[in-house]
Amino acid sequence: MTKDELLRTAMRSFSANGVKDLTERRLMQEFGLSGEEFNQSFSDKEDFLRQAVELYLTEQKEVQNTLLTQADDSIQKLLEVIKHHVTQLQQFTPSFFLQIQHLYPRIWALYLRHVQMHSYYVFYDLLNKGIQQHLFRPDLNIEVVTKVLLEQINILLNQALFPPHRYNMAEVFRGIFLYYLQGICTEKGNKVLENFFADFSL
Repeated sequence: MTKDELLRTAMRSFSANGVKDLTERRLMQEFGLSGEEFNQSFSDKEDFLRQAVELYLTEQKEVQNTLLTQADDSIQKLLEVIKHHVTQLQQFTPSFFLQIQHLYPRIWALYLRHVQMHSYYVFYDLLNKGIQQHLFRPDLNIEVVTKVLLEQINILLNQALFPPHRYNMAEVFRGIFLYYLQGICTEKGNKVLENFFADFSL
């Protein structure tokens, strides 16, 4: 197993089970590492977790960039990126982010920088291009709308608001993003929205 494969496997485990009980001994046992192998690549358990999160974020950027080349217009690009972001975050136990925030604040800061910089500027750029394509209203406050869209992802994933056993997540996605975007789209943009959601699924 290469180092990247190890980190990907570890990240899947962390996302499913959290990191509260993380120890160097447990990492070595769970992933079949000797003490020497562990020390060659990682300074401690936090460094292991940091590298796993960094690789995850790097690969998410690559996937997003691929999605941005596949869709035809800014609305489709925006919705495909949001959809991918949601489906990825659905794979995380909610406790993962709470534990990272309280136990590993430097890694939490790393994750927040990704959201606040990379995701923010992807959304901002797509909204700006959408205005130029006459898909979004020209009077948008792009900065405000960008922050609202990012916060709507958090709302969608809030299991206290939308417990998965009670709500169909595709319908929640539609209820949050379709109706909000309809309000900021032009007539041309709303036709693109209708086509996207006509056969939408998560």
